This record gives sequence, structure tokens and C-alpha cells, in this order.
Amino acid sequence: MINDAEMLTYILQNAEMGCIGVKNVRDGKMTMAMDSLLCDQLARYGKIYQTAGTMLRSRGEELHRVSPMAKAMAKMSTNRDLKRDPTSSHVAEMMIKGNTMGVNKMAQHLRDYDRTDPNITLLAKKMLDVEQEHINQLKTFL
Repeated sequence: MINDAEMLTYILQNAEMGCIGVKNVRDGKMTMAMDSLLCDQLARYGKIYQTAGTMLRSRGEELHRVSPMAKAMAKMSTNRDLKRDPTSSHVAEMMIKGNTMGVNKMAQHLRDYDRTDPNITLLAKKMLDVEQEHINQLKTFL
């Protein structure tokens, strides 16, 4: 079972990886519509990140962010993919893959969460919904 702090930490890190992914791909040569969508998605991830952080701090917990190594690896991978194809279509494909991983992992964590706090459950479900909505939005660019 996953406790409250572990679930909030996972939500925080999931949202942080979303922010990192969006920031990394915005270096590509995409349409203004795609860039605008990514800015909106970045704001949504940021809001969830802030909420999870606030909930962790209110419980006296430390924030455990994504490791610098994971950030560097994500940046290198994104740069490699963008050199190959910087178009909006490819960026959408990259982001859909990341969102799909986020959906799958969040669903697993939610299943394993002991659900002692309905606010945490609600935030986890919101994260799932956001990831799924991002996938649907990005499909229009494929």
C-alpha cells in the first residue's frame, strides 16, 4: 500500500516531469497552435505541482523532486528526438508517449494507494484526467 506522503510525492514528481517535458519540447519548430497548447498544459501541470507541494508541506513532509539525472536524461532524449524531427506532429507524438506513461503509472499508484485522504485521491484522479485530456488535445496534431 502507498501512504499519503508517497502518493503526494508521486503526483508532485509526475507533474514535475510533465513540466520538464513541455519545457524541453518547446525548443522544436512547431506551429503557434501547438506552442499555445503546450503553454496551457505547462500551466496545468504547474498548478497540480503546486497543490501537491502545498499538501506535502502542510503534512510536514519534505518535497522530493525529480532527480537531476532523470532531468538530464529527459533533456538529452528530447534533444536527440527533436534533431531528427522538430515538427509539431513529432512533438505531439513524443508528448503523447510521455502522457501515456504518466496515465499508466498514475493508475497503478492510485490502485495501490490506501485512499485515507479523499483530497489526495481527488488530486490523483485530476492528474489522470489532465494527462488523458492532454493526449486527446495532442492527437489533433498527428
